[in-house]
Amino acid sequence: MKPIRLFCSDLDGTLAGEREGTLAFARHWSALPDGQRPLLVYNSGRLVEDILAFCAQEGLPPADFVIGGVGTMLYAQSSPDLGEAYRKTLDRDFDVSRIEDLLGSMERLSRQPERYQHPLKSSWYLRDAEPDDLLEIESRLLVLGQTAKLVYSSRRDLDVLPGAADKGQALDWLCAELGIPLSGVVVAGDTDNDRAMFELDGIRGILPENALAELSSLTQGRDGIFKGKGRAAWGVLDGLRHIGLIEPG
Repeated sequence: MKPIRLFCSDLDGTLAGEREGTLAFARHWSALPDGQRPLLVYNSGRLVEDILAFCAQEGLPPADFVIGGVGTMLYAQSSPDLGEAYRKTLDRDFDVSRIEDLLGSMERLSRQPERYQHPLKSSWYLRDAEPDDLLEIESRLLVLGQTAKLVYSSRRDLDVLPGAADKGQALDWLCAELGIPLSGVVVAGDTDNDRAMFELDGIRGILPENALAELSSLTQGRDGIFKGKGRAAWGVLDGLRHIGLIEPG
């Protein structure tokens, strides 16, 4: 098994959500020797500024890189130009104003609060959507000339992103920039907006016990995807023990 060079995790419901588990993860992570500790990446639907404040509030260790907005933002304090380089790969054929005018006119859709919006991410509530509902939205966006990707999770949350963006594509781009093969990467997540990370070729993954059925199906017939015992960070810790990054106990 190749050594782990990078660990990339979702936050809400994965590293956050069980306070004692979150603090236990922070302790174990900080205790790893410098030469053995992989790069740490947080990959969340939250926007970058919100991620930074949330992690400090929850007691999570600082990340080396932050991917925000469901794969539409990238931040590293040590590499200030990285985020702009990534953004330039995304903003073709994506006009958020035109997208929001269209979606705002459609029944059943309600716009999420402003703190979840930015120029490369339009977020909406759409409860219990069926595949045909999403296909209709995609069709209308194409007629409008917008090359967009729909990410639907938790039977409620709809994110409209540039066609080249999602959590997996952002992680793949970052790993290529860093020269890290995906076989040296472990990811963790709990809902369908994390799916794109798990579907990267050669990736290893951890699902906490509370992972939704929409994502848990990935464990069927696939090597390298482990379902941890325990909710949120407790399940992640169990997975990290399973793959040998942290000691048992």
